[in-house]
Amino acid sequence: MDNDRLQQLTALQGKLSYAFRNMDLLSTALTHRSYVNENPQSGASDNERLEFLGDAVLGLCVSDLLMKKHADFAEGTLSKIRSLMVNEKPLADLAAQLGLGDCLLLGRGEEHSGGRAKESLLANAFEAVIAAIYLDSSFSKTKTLIRRLMKPLMNDQALAAQSFDYKTALQELCQKKYKSAPLYTLLAESGPDHDKIFEIEVAAGDSVREIGRGKSKKDAQKQAAQKAWESLHSENGA
Repeated sequence: MDNDRLQQLTALQGKLSYAFRNMDLLSTALTHRSYVNENPQSGASDNERLEFLGDAVLGLCVSDLLMKKHADFAEGTLSKIRSLMVNEKPLADLAAQLGLGDCLLLGRGEEHSGGRAKESLLANAFEAVIAAIYLDSSFSKTKTLIRRLMKPLMNDQALAAQSFDYKTALQELCQKKYKSAPLYTLLAESGPDHDKIFEIEVAAGDSVREIGRGKSKKDAQKQAAQKAWESLHSENGA
């Protein structure tokens, strides 16, 4: 490994807040197969095997973190949140924040076609770096690093809301607490046919009344159910 490459990877270590014992692992994690194909004399290996391992390590770590953070969420909801967190776009964004694109070894074709900014290459490189850290340290240290890097996504309430089935959750909570289902009532419908707004109230038990609004009855019910579930959940500690 030449001096320039070593300096580049050393700077990346600072962004990761992790110091590699084996810097070759990090270099391999950031080596695309197009570079290896064009430079067989380099003896370099591409990052595809590390990407394979990193995908599994990342999935396990995120699953573990989600299980502990959302103890009340069902398996289906946890799966949806995990898939949103570990798909190409958020991983590519994290890779870009770390500057992984600048550290990639690419072949000329990938270089000229903007490979350093391609979401697929960046996401793959991020997974490969996770695997490199895992192989260089331990699962525990890797999970700690993933928790830190993915904290904004872990705390994204919109992400959780996007994945959570509030209507089903509210129904289950009402059956448990009141032995009855929540009742939805259409209060109002306004606007032209192509742009209607619906207003729906949900009654949960004797004390909780929440109103949701949306461009469809389904959206209005979902918003009302979310408000009612959050109200009941916080007051019950359920």
